[in-house]
Amino acid sequence: MKPFRYCPACGSRLQEHDHEGGAHCNACGRAWYRNPAPTVGAAIVRDGRALVTVRARPPHRGEIDIPGGFLQPGEDPVEGLRREVREELGIEVDTSIERCVQAVPHRYGPEGDWVLALGFVADPVGEVDLQPADDVAAARWVTAGELEELDFAWEHDRRLVRKALGHG
Repeated sequence: MKPFRYCPACGSRLQEHDHEGGAHCNACGRAWYRNPAPTVGAAIVRDGRALVTVRARPPHRGEIDIPGGFLQPGEDPVEGLRREVREELGIEVDTSIERCVQAVPHRYGPEGDWVLALGFVADPVGEVDLQPADDVAAARWVTAGELEELDFAWEHDRRLVRKALGHG
């Protein structure tokens, strides 16, 4: 994430960043920080299998992923997860903050920005009629025995699915 040079609130030039990564605006008094972006992902489990997707877009296009994505500003992580799954696959999931089983900082994208990936275990609600969106090339149910042969975009997603299937 590139540092702010101008205040997003008033447009004034910011002071140099301090040791904590914050840039202060003398005009309006706000401080702006370069913080990792939070993401949410779900290991959706049914009948001993987990739902994985194939990425249709960079980064890591064509590699295995789990449903999820970036939280919107101020968004509750559980609601953001439900929104992302609904947008990507057209299904509803049941989860709660208590089912967040991992938090992993990792680098994302061509510039290697830090993100914080929150991993949840979720159950599908009702019938599962997958309707993949344009950012999902394919979706399939896998067993724990199939995980090692899959080309995951991020190793922490493989670990999350393994945990959710009781093998981690």
